[in-house]
Amino acid sequence: MIITDGVHVVSTESEDELHQFAQRIGLKRAWYQNHPRHPHYDIISPRVLQKAYSLGAQKVEGFDILKRAWWAQKRVLGESQTKLRATLRCYE
Repeated sequence: MIITDGVHVVSTESEDELHQFAQRIGLKRAWYQNHPRHPHYDIISPRVLQKAYSLGAQKVEGFDILKRAWWAQKRVLGESQTKLRATLRCYE
């Protein structure tokens, strides 16, 4: 699933899903931001945001981006469920 807080576009499933969606809404791969907790693309204009919504992106609140980009957090934390839960609790 693709989610956005209106500023960032994030995948809840995988990096590949994110890149494919970004391409569909007109974002360049060079604009990808490989942030450890939430790899994302920035929404660069209202037109791009509207295109993201029209192609199925779901609106979420800011901290939900961090909670739901679980695949990136597992990558950073070495698959440790204990560390992952502790990190997510920081955003509750």
